[in-house]
Amino acid sequence: MARRKREEEWENHERWLVSYADFITLLFSFFVVMYAISSVNEGKYKVLSSTLVAAFSGQPWSPVPIRSGQAPTGAQMPLKLPPLPKVLDIAPVPQVPHGKVAANVHAALARDAAMDRVEKEIKSLLQPLIQQGSVAVRRTDLGLILDINAKILFPSGQAELTPPAVTTLTSVAQVLRRLSYQIQVNGFTNDLPIHNPQFQSNWALSAIRAVSVVELFIRQGVNPDNLVAAGYGKYHPIAPNNTPAGLAMNRRVSIVIVAPQFPKKAGDSPIMAGAIGDRG
Repeated sequence: MARRKREEEWENHERWLVSYADFITLLFSFFVVMYAISSVNEGKYKVLSSTLVAAFSGQPWSPVPIRSGQAPTGAQMPLKLPPLPKVLDIAPVPQVPHGKVAANVHAALARDAAMDRVEKEIKSLLQPLIQQGSVAVRRTDLGLILDINAKILFPSGQAELTPPAVTTLTSVAQVLRRLSYQIQVNGFTNDLPIHNPQFQSNWALSAIRAVSVVELFIRQGVNPDNLVAAGYGKYHPIAPNNTPAGLAMNRRVSIVIVAPQFPKKAGDSPIMAGAIGDRG
């Protein structure tokens, strides 16, 4: 058989031009887009800037002037922006002067230091009575509280101070008369009923006992303007009244030196003493 020659196929060597043309077209489009993005409409920018300045400064707004002899174009036409919402008139937050804060801190530190000295001095004076459980001295948010068992101050059912009580309270008065704080004397009784020619109830007995202590303080030089006497009767006991020990503990007088840690909240709590023996 005669062998046929295979005809050579024709090969196109210019195919690369198609890809090159596509690349050039895409590159041109890319630069057109980049130019469009980077182009700033100066006229619109000026109008927006003047509008915002007028809104926040309170001045009347005026459009950007157009040069004479030149027709208004889109770049120079004023923008029709929606009216800005009215800024609410919010009262500024009051700023506490640094000097006032420093003064308050200084006063608080001075008060705490003064109460520490008073507490140490009273504990030193009444140490024997504290050790035997007849007196308790403690600090609270209201100030310094001195609880004294009534058995060392008054005879049963009476409101006249005994001679040892006068000596004890006189030593306490020497400390209190140097203070400018309010001093409240509270009288308490147990729940045993009382009815004698002098006192018709425990209310009367507790109140007169508090007054007796206040009058002694006044005689010893404590400022009367700083003194308060209050009677709580049989209420607010610190121990059950069903035992002799509890009855004795509830017969007490509390001396409260009112130097509150939080002066603005002082009126929220009753000025009362706690239990004798609570020396926390």
